[in-house]
Amino acid sequence: MYYRESTGALMSQLPWKPIRVRNIEQQIDQAFDDLLHGQWGICGPSGGWQPEIDIYETPDSYFVEADIPGVPTDEIHIEVTPHSLSISGWRQSGCVEKSAQGVCIERRKGSFFRRFPLEHAVDPHRVERENKAGTLTLRIPKQKLKQQP
Repeated sequence: MYYRESTGALMSQLPWKPIRVRNIEQQIDQAFDDLLHGQWGICGPSGGWQPEIDIYETPDSYFVEADIPGVPTDEIHIEVTPHSLSISGWRQSGCVEKSAQGVCIERRKGSFFRRFPLEHAVDPHRVERENKAGTLTLRIPKQKLKQQP
């Protein structure tokens, strides 16, 4: 066992163990994640991760691109109402080899939920959807305005 030399009696009794800086950074990151996303955290228990989502608008449609890598298509749930879009799902992670221990775990797992208001009314029954290479793409047509006679 190693001991750090010190002028104080207490310090000479404490074992000295060199610690890797990266390990400390990971522990601090985990503590903040637990604070923000834990059961009693600021973001709530389901705030473990949120996919990045871009929404574009044309005169006749909204186009949505969501980065959702690692989420199977059947785990992505989309709800479109005339004035909102909700996307939710679940991503599992973990090594295929069950006996493996994590060395560096950066990818988030768990559920996510995103809701966006849509300024113009859309047709929820005509949504086109594609999930390719971890990117979910949606085309949401706007409702056609009825012309006055």
